[in-house]
Amino acid sequence: MQTEKTLSLFPVRSPSPRPDPGALVRDLLRPEAYPPPAPSGVELRHTHASWVFLTEGEAWKVKRPVDYGFLDFSTVEKRRHCCEEEVRLGRRLAPDVYTGVVPIYAGPAGHGFVERGAVVDHAVRMRRLPDGDSASMLLASGRLGPQHIERLAERLARFYAEAPATPALGAPSVLASHMEENHSQSLPSAGRFLDGELVERLHQWQREAHAALSPRLEQRAAAARDGHGDLRLEHVYFEDGDPDSVRVIDPIEFNPRLRCGDPALDVAFLAMDLEANHRGDLAAWLLSSFARAANDYDFYPVVDLYLSHRAWVRAKVACFVASDPRTAPAKVNRKAREAASFLALAASYLRHPPQSAPVIAVGGVIGSGKTTLAAALGLALELPVVSSDLTRKHLAGLAATEAGGAALYSDEHTRRTYAELCRRAGAVLDSGRGVILDATFAASATRAQTRAIAHQAGRPFRLVELDCDDQTLRRRLGRRHDGASVSDARADRLGSFRRSYRAPDELPSRERLLLDGTLPVEELVRRVRDAI
Repeated sequence: MQTEKTLSLFPVRSPSPRPDPGALVRDLLRPEAYPPPAPSGVELRHTHASWVFLTEGEAWKVKRPVDYGFLDFSTVEKRRHCCEEEVRLGRRLAPDVYTGVVPIYAGPAGHGFVERGAVVDHAVRMRRLPDGDSASMLLASGRLGPQHIERLAERLARFYAEAPATPALGAPSVLASHMEENHSQSLPSAGRFLDGELVERLHQWQREAHAALSPRLEQRAAAARDGHGDLRLEHVYFEDGDPDSVRVIDPIEFNPRLRCGDPALDVAFLAMDLEANHRGDLAAWLLSSFARAANDYDFYPVVDLYLSHRAWVRAKVACFVASDPRTAPAKVNRKAREAASFLALAASYLRHPPQSAPVIAVGGVIGSGKTTLAAALGLALELPVVSSDLTRKHLAGLAATEAGGAALYSDEHTRRTYAELCRRAGAVLDSGRGVILDATFAASATRAQTRAIAHQAGRPFRLVELDCDDQTLRRRLGRRHDGASVSDARADRLGSFRRSYRAPDELPSRERLLLDGTLPVEELVRRVRDAI
C-alpha cells in the first residue's frame, strides 16, 4: 500500500476540525474492531489524506477529515463520495483488489467495522497486496525487468483505449495552468530547499517549450482520457512478481482535473519515476513499449515537457512535506534532498544538447531475427522501436496478432505502411531521440525512403541486414504456426521472398552492416554497438 501521495498541487491548509480523531484511530487499531475472524494485529500507515489500517490480508482506508483545496474530505458526505469514487475508479486497473465501501460504526464499545451503533463514517476495503510485489520493491531488489515494463505498457494501452474521452481536460491551457501552479507554489521553498535561480530558469524553459509545442499539444487534446493521475512505482504491483499479473491501485479519485489528460502525460509520471531511480533504460523502454502498444508515436515531441512537469510536481510536493512544522528533522533533510534532486531532473529534460542519435533500420530475410534484434537494440541503446508489422496491422484496422490476407501485402498497402513507418520515425526524431525501425527493407525504394528521413534530420543512418541458412529460417518460421504472431510470414513464403529480395548494394559500406542471424542476440547487439 502507498505511504505517501504526491499530488498536492496547492499549499496545504490546516485540516478541518474533527471531534477527537484520535479516538477513531485508537479504536481501529484494536483487532476486535474488525469482522470475524479477528486479525491477530493491526498496522497503521499514514498518508496526507488517509489512515490506512492493515490486517493480515486486507487494507481499510479511512479518509482523513482534511481540506487542502485540491482535495476536500471535510464532511462525512464528501468522504463517502470519494470512497465510492475510489472503488469505482480503482476497479478499472485492479478489479480484484477493491472489495467495496464499508461503514464505520460508533457505539459503546468504540469505533469499528462491526455493526454496533450508528454509522459515523466510511472506508474503502481492499485486498492487501504484498509490499514485496510492488514495482518499487521489485526495482529495489533488482527483479523489475523489461518484461514487467512491457506488460504494464500493454495493460495501460488497453485501459486508455477503453476509458472515456476528456478532451477539455487535455487542452494545452490545462497543462499551462499546472505548470504555473508548480512555479508559484515552489517560490516559498526557493533559496531554502530549491535553487532559486534554477526555479526561474526552469519556469522559463517550460514556458518556452509549451509555446513552441502548443500546436502539437492542441492536436493531442483529442486523445485525452479519464486516466489514473498518480502512476508511480509504488502504485504498480506484479502479484508474485509475475509480469502477466499487473495491477495498478490508488488512482486520483478526488479531482478529475488531476486525473484526466493525455495518456502520455500519465505514463510520463512512471517513466520519470524510473529515471529518478537511475533506470533510464527501463524509462525509455516504458515509453517505447507504450508507443508500440498504443500505436502512438506522436507523443514523443512533447514527452520531455511532460517528464519535466512530472518531476517538478515531485519536487514541489517534497518541499511541502519538508516545510511542514510537524515533519521530523531527519525527514525534513531527506525531503529537501529529494526536492533538489527532482528539480534538477526536471531541468535535465529541457536543457539537453542537440542529439546525434542514429536511425537504425533492422532488415533482412524473413525469420532471420529482425524483431528480436530490434527489441534488444531498443533496450541497449534506450531508443524506441517502430515495427512495420504492427504499423501494417494498425493501418488495416487489425489487432496485432490477427492474421492478414493478401491485400495486406499489396504494393499499395506496403507503400502506405512504409510511409507511416517513416512518419512515426520522424515524430521520434523531432524529440531529439534516435529510432530503430523493424522491417524487411527488401526494396531499394524503402531503404532510400528511410535513409532520407535520417539525413533530413541530420542523423547517421545504418542498415543492419540479417540473414542465415534456409534450414534455420524454415525452422523459425514453422514455429509461428503454433501460436499467435505479429508477423504473417510463414515458411511457405521463404522461396518467393528470396526471389524478390534485392540486396542493399546501393548503400555505401559505412551505412550497411551484414550479420549472421544465427549468432546470439547479445553478440549481434555488441557488433551493432561497435559499428555505430
